[in-house]
Amino acid sequence: MYSIGQADFSGKAIIITGGSSGIGLAAAQQFADLGGNVLIVGRHEETIEQASKGRERIVGRVADISQEEQIGGIVQEALERWGRIDVVVNNAVAAVSTPLETVTTPQITSILQTNVLAPTWLNQAALPALIASKGAIVNISSVVGHLPTTGVTFYAASKAALDHLTRCWARELAPHGIRVNAVAPGPTETGALVKAGFSSAQVENIRQKEREAIPFKQLGTPEEVAAWIVTLADPRSTWITGQIITVDGGLELAGYPS
Repeated sequence: MYSIGQADFSGKAIIITGGSSGIGLAAAQQFADLGGNVLIVGRHEETIEQASKGRERIVGRVADISQEEQIGGIVQEALERWGRIDVVVNNAVAAVSTPLETVTTPQITSILQTNVLAPTWLNQAALPALIASKGAIVNISSVVGHLPTTGVTFYAASKAALDHLTRCWARELAPHGIRVNAVAPGPTETGALVKAGFSSAQVENIRQKEREAIPFKQLGTPEEVAAWIVTLADPRSTWITGQIITVDGGLELAGYPS
């Protein structure tokens, strides 16, 4: 039975990809504050070390999840440390500008490997442990997976694919007691656009257009998005599966700016 009150992840083990910054780190900190043991995964050792520094319940692992052969080690480390896996959060992302006129096959491949194949590989590798714990999967999608947009077309398509995988996996895994949901954030105060290769001027221009389009006239914060990740992973949320929760300040109502 669901009861109002603070979630309790004591004794639970959580894997978060893309966990060294932004939404992933905010989620890791919230899970840890609620008693969970968290393995954050990222490609850069320095940021992983910084993110886990001084946090007893957060440990880091350097790995590139777009490389299938590195997935098994992530799952193995969680099992060796805690003997279980209760939650998998697929948050790592690849996003670059991909206009049809100039997009390349390597760009498309990179996006699909990180945003579609990597969640598949990780969920598959963790599946026996998730079956044992009757755990939860939370995929991090995007509002652009629901809205036609320009410039980041293949990123948007990859998120639309992840949304549908979320629903399909929810049906497939329900007999095992595993819940599968997704959070689709709108524009959030993170460094994602810089990582995607946009210049400072381009980022500011994009952010200004986004603020103007959002009914609340402000970007979201990683903590606001992370709260919904935690809610969907909460063991008390037993009646929620196959849902895509849009957290975007109402942007989907207004439409994504060109």
